[in-house]
Amino acid sequence: MILLSLVTALRDNRPSSPEVIADVLRSLILRGHFTGGEPLRQDTIAKWFGVSHIPVREALRQLTAEGLVELRDKRGAMVAILKPDEAEEILEVRCVLEAKAASLAMPRWTDATFEALEENLAEAESCTSIDRWNDLNRSFHGGLYQPCARPRLLALIGNLNIHVERYIRLLVSQSDYRLQAQREHRAILASARVKNVAALTALIEHHAMETAVQLRRFLSSHMEQPPRRSRQKP
Repeated sequence: MILLSLVTALRDNRPSSPEVIADVLRSLILRGHFTGGEPLRQDTIAKWFGVSHIPVREALRQLTAEGLVELRDKRGAMVAILKPDEAEEILEVRCVLEAKAASLAMPRWTDATFEALEENLAEAESCTSIDRWNDLNRSFHGGLYQPCARPRLLALIGNLNIHVERYIRLLVSQSDYRLQAQREHRAILASARVKNVAALTALIEHHAMETAVQLRRFLSSHMEQPPRRSRQKP
């Protein structure tokens, strides 16, 4: 019943198209309501949205393309499991792309850009909600590089974020990662204000690699095992 309530809230009266179904399932996965290896039963999902299996299958194929879901013959769909090596590689690639995007965005930064980033950090430092902190974390990074005006580059970064966001959320909820991230965000903002490309690139790389180290350590000690029984109940 809890999942059904969340589905209803996330759907927000939108029509049950494959895109909406994928959006709701994506949110549930990223927020940790499904664990890696957990089955996603088409019958249950179809009942949640009041649709046939056809739009559900289309939604699951979309999430498979994003790397959040695995489709296996005779076993159906399951939430993808991210291994430590994969997480580290994704963060390494994201680091390079973010540094490039930030350097391209630098000439477009304004006083309003820095004011928004400062407000973001101020709220994050007093934030107690993990969901909200993750939103602020994502918007801080986006605030740095969104002005780069490179839609393909931004799309690549966004896709990488989808792959690791749910695991970073777990890291945030069970460690002191938030405090460390806030300190590193402060240093990044200070470097951005003086528009020092070399220093900014180094700080972004350090921030990403520290996250990768902690995430690898966390995943290695908390490797997800497929659950014996699904928690999904309509």
